[in-house]
Amino acid sequence: MEKQKKVTVICIAFNHEDWIVEALESVAMQDYYAKELIIIDNGSSDQTPKMIQDWVNSFTGLFPVKTIFNEDPKPYCSVFNSAFFETDGDYVVDLAGDDVLYPDHLSLSIKQLNKDSKAAFCFSDAYLLSSSGAIRTFYKRNAFSELMEEIEVGNLYETLLRSTAICAATMVFNAKILKKEGGYDENLFYEDFDIQIRLIRKYPVVFSDHVGVLKRLHPRSMSAQQYQRYISRMLPSTVKICEKAMSLNQTEGENKALKERVLFELKHAMWSANFLAAAKLIDLAEKLHTKSIKLSLYKWWLKTRLDISWLYIHLTG
Repeated sequence: MEKQKKVTVICIAFNHEDWIVEALESVAMQDYYAKELIIIDNGSSDQTPKMIQDWVNSFTGLFPVKTIFNEDPKPYCSVFNSAFFETDGDYVVDLAGDDVLYPDHLSLSIKQLNKDSKAAFCFSDAYLLSSSGAIRTFYKRNAFSELMEEIEVGNLYETLLRSTAICAATMVFNAKILKKEGGYDENLFYEDFDIQIRLIRKYPVVFSDHVGVLKRLHPRSMSAQQYQRYISRMLPSTVKICEKAMSLNQTEGENKALKERVLFELKHAMWSANFLAAAKLIDLAEKLHTKSIKLSLYKWWLKTRLDISWLYIHLTG
């Protein structure tokens, strides 16, 4: 019987006391046996560190578990990289401490990756669970759980520039390729948009038609901070990623897709009164030779510094 390739799950937690045990248990319940788990508490101020230690103390599994406890919060990308570059596995998963892996997620994803040694990562579908308890899949499915639209991987770079086409929580990386590309960009506040376009620009990727992850959407999640009023820490990184994408683009279609993304991010920057990021997005739109009534409106709006972010908060909840 051929030896299984090893996968490393890096679980990073920050004030995840309500969910961390379920996240760790979901790794233990994977039907893929050649795995290791690295648990990192990134300076939590709640009971997360204790719950991690209690879980490890009672763990009787048959795979290695390592823990790292940071006294103070550190940038996410550097926390991940510091652990990742010390691993020697064939694949790696970045698991948030508030998400859950379904039992066959690793085995089904790695099955697809094994079909193409040049693939940078495998992605799949996820259940998205809101704080109100509403649940839906990331990709639209019919009553028989069948995908309503084919997932196109051939032109995914352009699609990603235009919209969020991959649920990052489902990604299983080829570790060798991720290391070759330097891991996550530590100059950024968040990782998924950047690493997706960087890898897809250079390598093939594969899709597995299964629901592999439960991703929680709640006010404390990193994604909820994306358009935080006045002080979004994610928007400046989004600007840097869009600038990077402009240098990676090769076709007019890709430039058009990036223009759409820049105008989308600019809209939210203006509405949330993140005017510094908005100014940089306007500059980028002009470098892309964007011709749009919306852009002219946003340029006028930026000059006036009209703050209607209170309405934005009301409308977006």
